[in-house]
Amino acid sequence: MRGFVLLVGVVSLLGQGSLASDYFSSITGLEELLHTEQYLTRELRSKVNAINAALQQLEGELSSIEKEHSMAATDTENYLTNPVNVYRLMKRLHTDWSLMEDRVQLMAAEMNFNATREYGLSYPSQEDVEGAALALVRLQSTYKLDVAQVAQGILNGVKYGTDMSWQDCFELGQQLFEMEDYNNTKVWLRESMERLRRHSSHAHSQQTPTSGPDTLTLNKMEATAKSLFQLGDFDTAFELSQRVLQFDPKRIRNWHLGDKGTAPPEDIDDGYLPKHTDSYNLSQEFAQYEKVCRGEVHPIARQELRCRYSRGSHPYRYLAPLKLEEHSLDPYVATYHDMLSPRKISQLREMAVPRMRRSTVNPLPGGQHKKSAFRVSKNAWLAYESHPTMVGMLRDLKEATGLDTTYCEQLQVANYGVGGHYEPHWDFFRDPNHYPEEEGNRIATAIYYLSEVEQGGATAFPFLDIAVKPQLGNVLFWYNLHRSLDKDYRTKHAGCPVLKGSKWIGNVWIHEVTQTFARPCDVFRDHEVSLEYEIIK
Repeated sequence: MRGFVLLVGVVSLLGQGSLASDYFSSITGLEELLHTEQYLTRELRSKVNAINAALQQLEGELSSIEKEHSMAATDTENYLTNPVNVYRLMKRLHTDWSLMEDRVQLMAAEMNFNATREYGLSYPSQEDVEGAALALVRLQSTYKLDVAQVAQGILNGVKYGTDMSWQDCFELGQQLFEMEDYNNTKVWLRESMERLRRHSSHAHSQQTPTSGPDTLTLNKMEATAKSLFQLGDFDTAFELSQRVLQFDPKRIRNWHLGDKGTAPPEDIDDGYLPKHTDSYNLSQEFAQYEKVCRGEVHPIARQELRCRYSRGSHPYRYLAPLKLEEHSLDPYVATYHDMLSPRKISQLREMAVPRMRRSTVNPLPGGQHKKSAFRVSKNAWLAYESHPTMVGMLRDLKEATGLDTTYCEQLQVANYGVGGHYEPHWDFFRDPNHYPEEEGNRIATAIYYLSEVEQGGATAFPFLDIAVKPQLGNVLFWYNLHRSLDKDYRTKHAGCPVLKGSKWIGNVWIHEVTQTFARPCDVFRDHEVSLEYEIIK
């Protein structure tokens, strides 16, 4: 009864409330989900405490009745010839049991409460859950994380949180299977079964009762094993089926699993096996990008690269020079240190949060901007003239680079949550229809780092073997175009997945018009050096 009551309460609880999507794409909004669970925890704890108090009272009364029956069992005739015992027996059956039944029903009603929209609660959508699952898989792949360690809450050797339960791992594996991410399905299901085995062994060694999978979970396990078998993954299917039979030996297998190692049926088509990859993710270029994110490659040390003070293009900088770190001279990539104070960064983030929306991409000329797993973040667009801080940001960029900042897109403030990323891309537009002709293409990019990231989140240039780690207040700057205004394909870059922490950035895109004297062209075009990087290898 008690388990049923709890289940009813939880189901009704989750059946209400508002569903919102894109929580997985950014840290902003996740606090709402945390508040939702805090509220639900308080409410459920209150109900459970009330139920426990009522159950303790019922336990006392039930123990008293059991004691009476123990006395009666020793000498029934003697017990029933006592008029007090007879009266109490009559009273219990006529009145007390009816009252206890009413109290049990009241407990059931007490647990059946709803968390409705009036409380302002928010719940993740199915897209959010899938996005969070893909984030875990993305981090596994990019940073070569061991699944067993991830399940223990260990990321790159650092223990951050509590372990995942075997149920967590199983649900993740099943979800990945439904999303046709076949390879990751296997590793998470096997981790789930290993954790279930250890859980059962520990309970057995301690001689303590353990609750195995419930009927619903066993049904899921059996159905998943059957699907894996039909798709040719016999090892995982066999292991799942053995766990099912361990906890429910009476189950009748109405499908043929056979013995471990049985040859696949002749009608299995290997091409049907689900995969969650595309051609680009299998390319050498993408593999190089992941290596750069992991820090496995480093740019060749060159004597001409320096960390130095720069006077920029304004006389004021003779008194307050800029701290400049050069990463590459051709194409030019550099970091300006300490360009924005923590106070101004807080102002920017406060202005951006209410306007944050899921980041989109525009993959085709004339196409609609749309959400994509290629880019997982949220952003907000802010007009520079709306606040002195942003006016100052453009002024500082002009002084540092010498570029005219008259024609810039609005400041884009973006936030990448756990697993948030932006796969390799160019900032220049390949199609002239994507930018105003009178402004020209994006000649340069400046990224203001508005936070630091504990692990991951670097800005990576796969063709240059450069990975720049976010540092609060710094600005990463590079040219997207050659001096001839041809596209520089070597500047393909990416936002590596955030492993731990939250990444905030402010993107400034400066357009080519009015830059004739700030960055004049050479006598000859200088674009041929980057043409080989246009084609994906």
